[in-house]
Amino acid sequence: MSIFIPRDNSMDHRTVLAVMLSTAMTTVLNNVLVAASVHNVLYYGAKGDGHTDDTQAFLKGWNAVCADAGAPTLLVPSGTTFLLSQIIFSGPCKAKIHVQIDGTLKRPNVVWESNEQSWILFNGLDGLVIDGYGEINGQGLSYWDCKIRNICSTAPNALEVANCDGSTVRGLLIRNSPGMQVVLGFSSKAQINGLTVIAPGESPNTDGVHISHSQHVAVSNCVISTGDDCVSIGNGTFDVNVSRITCGPGHGISIGSLGGQHSVSVVEQIRVSYSRIFHATNGLRIKTWQGGSGHVKGITFEHINLTAVYNPIIIDQYYCPNQVCSNKTSAVAVRDVKYYGIRGTSNQRIGINLRCSQSRACTGIKMQNVIIQPASPGQQVEAYCFNSHGTDIQPVFPAVPCLVS
Repeated sequence: MSIFIPRDNSMDHRTVLAVMLSTAMTTVLNNVLVAASVHNVLYYGAKGDGHTDDTQAFLKGWNAVCADAGAPTLLVPSGTTFLLSQIIFSGPCKAKIHVQIDGTLKRPNVVWESNEQSWILFNGLDGLVIDGYGEINGQGLSYWDCKIRNICSTAPNALEVANCDGSTVRGLLIRNSPGMQVVLGFSSKAQINGLTVIAPGESPNTDGVHISHSQHVAVSNCVISTGDDCVSIGNGTFDVNVSRITCGPGHGISIGSLGGQHSVSVVEQIRVSYSRIFHATNGLRIKTWQGGSGHVKGITFEHINLTAVYNPIIIDQYYCPNQVCSNKTSAVAVRDVKYYGIRGTSNQRIGINLRCSQSRACTGIKMQNVIIQPASPGQQVEAYCFNSHGTDIQPVFPAVPCLVS
């Protein structure tokens, strides 16, 4: 940048400084405006009337964003509703992409002929940021009915982020996905923050946030009400911090299910903290199928409030949602699981259920300051153990017979 200063003896040093500063600021502002380009999907032919299929217009906008070497934003403007079929936003791109969703994205309320895994997929985009105050509406009713009637075996997830290191998803409302609401897979150093996730309690397999094959992930400050797990941790996951989650109704916060179809599953270093679970079928759950192998270890649940939950604390190594499973001798190993500062109420007699594999014991279970009371007056609460071993530090209520003080 060169600055021309006229040779005028009447200009003192303050005037020269002001000219230099003004010129420099103008140059910086121009550079910012050039670098941070905004690609409004309306510019690429999207109608945003809620009836026209805008999928191709979004892809045109994406191609322009992906080719932009500045700091591009794909903007979904407020006050608009865009009907989208199955869509894939693929990388790599020339720069890190910001997707700002301030309007509504809506899926057609139909069952697709092909078995699409996801409705909206972002793949291969390091540094991706998806945010805004808009809504992603999966209109999943047709799929829920299809699954309940055992016609459909799968349903597409609403939003999936795959192979995206350093990604962020925050601030959005995710509603009524046919399958899981938000899925993160094969990614590292990701953040999911400030989401509101809603689906009816009877909607099948609509996990709020599902993470698999990913490392160094933080999920925080989300409000989730859904028909399945509020947060679920799948195979190949390491170092995940789940905090300040409000969950309910739903199926609680779960590690698993793991080991299905005789598979090898590994999950390590998961921490769930400072969260509230209410009116849920489960609270803090580890679930594995018989016949699997691998391990779950280094799990910490701490500072959790549970209100009127049917299974407040449960390790279930006989997971079998269809009720037709044969006994198997192999199992995923469960060890080094800690429960600290857990308070709550149980809707059933068994408030703590450590139901471990007959062939492979759970070891290293630790409880400290855990109190589960009955949700209703006159109800009794007790603990159940099978092949589980560990220690407790009082107070722990109900007493857990397999833990040594």
